[in-house]
Amino acid sequence: MSSVLAVAFPVFAIIAAGLIAGRLGWMSAPDSAALNKFVFRFAMPAALFGLTAGATPPGESDLVIALSYAVGAIAVLFGTYFLSQRFFPLSKQEAGAHALASTFGNAVFLGLPIALSIEGWARPFVSLMLIEGTVIIALGTALIAPRRDDGAFLARAAGYLTGPLKNPIIIGMIAGFIYSALGLSFSGPAKTFFDLLGRAAGPVALFSLGVFLATHKFPAFKSVAGRVSLIALFKIAVLPAIVLSIAVVLGLDDPAYRGALALFLFVPSAVGAFIMASQYKVYESETATAVSFTTLLSVLTISGVLVVFG
Repeated sequence: MSSVLAVAFPVFAIIAAGLIAGRLGWMSAPDSAALNKFVFRFAMPAALFGLTAGATPPGESDLVIALSYAVGAIAVLFGTYFLSQRFFPLSKQEAGAHALASTFGNAVFLGLPIALSIEGWARPFVSLMLIEGTVIIALGTALIAPRRDDGAFLARAAGYLTGPLKNPIIIGMIAGFIYSALGLSFSGPAKTFFDLLGRAAGPVALFSLGVFLATHKFPAFKSVAGRVSLIALFKIAVLPAIVLSIAVVLGLDDPAYRGALALFLFVPSAVGAFIMASQYKVYESETATAVSFTTLLSVLTISGVLVVFG
């Protein structure tokens, strides 16, 4: 429990600091937008490049958890994309943001520090992050990004393929993955640069979220409660149940890999989902609320993971 509080308390404290700054008028909505641009275009891509460029490529031992997560997460991503449109009057872009928030977890800034502190959890956790960054975020971005609806199949298909490549977060992750796969050395001033810039991503994004919560005029709670609840249900319950079931069927028996997989699944919706939604100016209220709500729930879920697998 102490290890959870050591990570969770600073997260809540930074969000609270942004919330207080916004309430007191020290920061405004345009300030939050500017911080989001910094995180989205510079700090977060640098963090993801630094993380993936310095990691060794996944080996055969990572295949089971990678396959389990990829299959389960893709199922949840597209399942929530279609279900959200069926249950609520959402546009395709709004449904895309809903689906991403239901799947994309706060692995980098909440899960990874915990994984690094437990022997054997870091490597499988990073392998899962590679899958999430190169597959799930790319697909989610394709669902959120505006695209042509003029009936031209090739134009729409090209939009799905090229849209994620215009996202700085995706570019940073893919570039780091390629750098690592080539076996190039990642050290010295270059590593220091990406480390320094990347460290700003987490706290700035969390602080910006607090400012946004303080300065944004939210709709009546009843109008978002159902959507946020559906996001939380799939992120905290359905996604872990599906992925862990697949892993068991595939014979995953390494305790460290099971623990890393469970931790990865039970982290809350990522602040990055809110950042991406804000950049496309869709579903911001719902995504921000979902991030806050699932972060509160994660105190219980992550504690459970550490008790069962730690």
